[in-house]
Amino acid sequence: MATIRCMRLMHCMQNLLLLPRKTVNICPVFHRSYRRGLRRYLKELYQRRLKAGPEPERHPSQLGIWNHDAELFAFGKRFGEEFDENLLKRAFVQRNYIIKEENKRKELGIDLITVPLGLVDNEDLARKGEEIASRYIKAYLRYSYPHMFEEGICAVHDFLMSHQTLLHIGMNIGLRELIMSAEYPPPEQAYILTFKAVIGALAVSQNVERAEVFVKDIIIPQLIGKDINELWEIVNPMGLLKAMLASEGRGPPEPRLLWHSASATVMSLYHVGLYSDKELIGKSPGETVTIAEEMAARNALKHLMQTTDSRAPLTLGKRHFHWYGSHPAGNYRLKS
Repeated sequence: MATIRCMRLMHCMQNLLLLPRKTVNICPVFHRSYRRGLRRYLKELYQRRLKAGPEPERHPSQLGIWNHDAELFAFGKRFGEEFDENLLKRAFVQRNYIIKEENKRKELGIDLITVPLGLVDNEDLARKGEEIASRYIKAYLRYSYPHMFEEGICAVHDFLMSHQTLLHIGMNIGLRELIMSAEYPPPEQAYILTFKAVIGALAVSQNVERAEVFVKDIIIPQLIGKDINELWEIVNPMGLLKAMLASEGRGPPEPRLLWHSASATVMSLYHVGLYSDKELIGKSPGETVTIAEEMAARNALKHLMQTTDSRAPLTLGKRHFHWYGSHPAGNYRLKS
């Protein structure tokens, strides 16, 4: 009996195996569940990210999307200038970059004499560019402010050639990725040195006049929005005013109280005017008579040096002019 049942079972299994198989559609089964370890897993990843620190900033060349020659060409075209390709490339080469590349070759056993690196740093171009920019800025300021003392001209010049001003310019004209430095992002001094070298490269590629136009278009506009009188710190404005009037053959300044208000309160106001030969040359308000007198002296100096807020704006843009043949080498100085 058992044998018959076994034979029937085997016969049924054979029939099932011979039947054509039906296609079974496997659909995802959604079910409500909670992964207990998910929160701990994400927290661990977060802690490891904090422990590893921020991702180091990498140069675009490390990502394989950088063409240095094309970027240098585009840099010159953005300013509308024609640079010599080799000079412009040299303007971006820092001394520490050359040292780094030479050390790499030494580690690989490459002889630097047989196979030279072929790179020159930008220090010579930077010195030439600094000389051109400094000379042009002083000449431009002397032409624009002919009645200003030479000390004031030098103070404004020092502001335009200062570390902070040149760094601001260098970081906003696209030098960051072009600078060939041993470290990235490049240090602050690299921006300044490279910007000066670009001026020198333009002077060698074309002529000094084109480099001066570049300085006028890039550096001089940093005075826009600045009070030029605040850039020159005058310690004794009344003494300077007396010396200036005496040099012009005019009488000494005489302070006069024009009017005052609320003098017995903490909101007191005094308005002082300065007269020379019975002519009003300056006036200003102040919290005290002393402060008002000092501010009136500064106001008189503004009028005498023609540096008031209502003066004509600086000549910029396409209104370029030349003055080297007719303008003196310097303005009047405080000390002869």
